[in-house]
Amino acid sequence: MTQIQITNTTMTRIKKIAGIKHVHDGDYLVNEMIDIFEKKISDLS
Repeated sequence: MTQIQITNTTMTRIKKIAGIKHVHDGDYLVNEMIDIFEKKISDLS
């Protein structure tokens, strides 16, 4: 499984896109976006 690290800048952008004020590791929208990122990374490999 590919692991990614997300910078604070990226998390701020995700918060703006998702329309949420605080990001928690278990947030559904955040996890969905991370799944998309991980899939794109694995597709590139």
